[in-house]
Amino acid sequence: MYYRQYYVSPIGRLSLVAGEEVLYGIWLKGQNYFQAGFKEEELSDTSNPILEVTKNWLEAYFKGENPSPDALPLADRGTAFQLKVWSALRDIPVGESRTYSQIGKVILCQSAQAVGTAVGKNPWLILVPCHRVLPSSGHIGKYAAGEDAKHFLLHLEGFRFDKP
Repeated sequence: MYYRQYYVSPIGRLSLVAGEEVLYGIWLKGQNYFQAGFKEEELSDTSNPILEVTKNWLEAYFKGENPSPDALPLADRGTAFQLKVWSALRDIPVGESRTYSQIGKVILCQSAQAVGTAVGKNPWLILVPCHRVLPSSGHIGKYAAGEDAKHFLLHLEGFRFDKP
């Protein structure tokens, strides 16, 4: 059984999906790959302990605190390559960023484009900080949940960008 709860955040309505023991995803309504792999009829709109911990984590995060993402058990879901990329994302500290090429070097992949594709399919918005990955051009880059959401999250974490 899969449980889903919605969380109203400063960037919009987030869908949180969990099982009995793991978190499957956090998605912004309307983002690319929204609730990827889940059908509406599989989701029970009830809470469970994993979703409660996730909501508490999000509350702390949006208050500007730095909650540890280690408190949330993530589902082992995705290709081997995606899991390597997502693991590398978890190692980016708050207030820092990496380029797609830098992530590629960490996981021994020469294709920044392949890394970018995996980053864009990250199912744990905010928690696995794909918003901290920037193109080497120095611009803010694309974001599955939209550029405004990426600006907000980076600003919350202390980054300063001039909007184009």
